[in-house]
Amino acid sequence: MAHHTGVMADCELLVAAARLLSVKPSTAVSALVAILVLAGCAGGSPAAGSSASSSTSLATPSSPAAVAATTPGPALTGFGATLAQWNAAHTLDASVPAGNAYLPRVVGDTDGTDTWQVVMAPSGRVNSYTLNLAPTTLRAAEARVRQELPPDARLLWKHTFGNTCAQEQFESATLAAVLGDGQVNVELDNAVSSAVTPVTEELFSTYDAPTVAQAPHC
Repeated sequence: MAHHTGVMADCELLVAAARLLSVKPSTAVSALVAILVLAGCAGGSPAAGSSASSSTSLATPSSPAAVAATTPGPALTGFGATLAQWNAAHTLDASVPAGNAYLPRVVGDTDGTDTWQVVMAPSGRVNSYTLNLAPTTLRAAEARVRQELPPDARLLWKHTFGNTCAQEQFESATLAAVLGDGQVNVELDNAVSSAVTPVTEELFSTYDAPTVAQAPHC
């Protein structure tokens, strides 16, 4: 018992000495662990173990999977995502002063248009943006819309308004839970000709239009 008490006292002195080392915090932790191991008392120092583990838990998530694991709520990367989730899944175009456009640039676009533009997240979650596309068919554009929405998004209606634009209205319980509004309106059109096809842009918003009669004007 006396020997055990002596070892504990030596450990306390070693811990105090390690804390006084004039090195960087991360190096100090390593030095402390090494000292305790050599002294034969690392297993008797819970504080040392918790310090080592807490230093790794402070690492900044660098992938969508890592962000999803540390962000409360559903794992979203498109509409309804938190800023952290969105930024982990997208690459910011640093050349845009507003800081709301994301790469890659649209293939074949001579103006260098970004794929995602005017991304808005007024309450910390993305609820409005424009998705730019290389000219494509309406059917392909509608399929692309789905990639931006949660799996439970349900199509309420879709309609083509003359030759001006097409719209789709969705409803999602997931989005209702995180945004307080589960409806999403997507307008599809050609940004250059102001016609429906070929589609070059999709405008996402939380506009509520349960029926076609309530749809916003193109």
